[in-house]
Amino acid sequence: MTRSRLTRIIVPLLVALMVTAVVAKLTAGKPSPTGEVVVAAHSVKAGSVLTSQDLQLRSVPAGAALAGSLGSVGAAVGAVTRTDLTTGAPVLSDQLESSQAAGLNYQIPANMRAFTVPVNGVSGVAGQLSAGDRVDVLATFTAQSSASNGGVAVTPHATVVVQDIGVLALGTGTGSVAPAATSSGSSSPYTLVTLAVTPQQAAVISLSEQQGTVAFLLRPHAGAGSGSASVSAGGLPR
Repeated sequence: MTRSRLTRIIVPLLVALMVTAVVAKLTAGKPSPTGEVVVAAHSVKAGSVLTSQDLQLRSVPAGAALAGSLGSVGAAVGAVTRTDLTTGAPVLSDQLESSQAAGLNYQIPANMRAFTVPVNGVSGVAGQLSAGDRVDVLATFTAQSSASNGGVAVTPHATVVVQDIGVLALGTGTGSVAPAATSSGSSSPYTLVTLAVTPQQAAVISLSEQQGTVAFLLRPHAGAGSGSASVSAGGLPR
């Protein structure tokens, strides 16, 4: 092999090695691109409502995240698990569903109960209630003689028996969810209002229904205040 031919072979090899060495030096110590995905901080049973303590972020190589992976803990907090979650496993969107989709029992605040009250076009605030509203309950009692009421005579009176309770859902008695409001001239689109109440409040409303009639007072978004209200027939202006 002649010197010139050897040179033509060796020189390109040396150049390639030098370029490789330079590139390796420039990229040495630089981390590979990564992203973050939400994983289960511990094992979670199906049907659980996720909190921030159930979740954490974990770095994964860019492009390695599974389809449906979540990029923030907030995207999963409050959701209901459709399957069991394993410690450290990615939390995927198809493993979760909203509390509304999961059922009414996931929408009831802690220590409260769902209690359904039948209404008509008047007692139901003329069809203007929506899930999420806050209401007071006004009970009206008609006169009862002592003979028909265990020896205690009752004069006609009305009183606010429960205040500032949440509306969970509206229904028609057939399981369907009613529209939020009625159109002009139509009757109330719902006949049942489900409330979030304490057991004591449920007992008060139930007895009020048995002894008289109840109606709802829709509270404003803000500034409703508080305070009792009660009037008897004798206290009405004449």
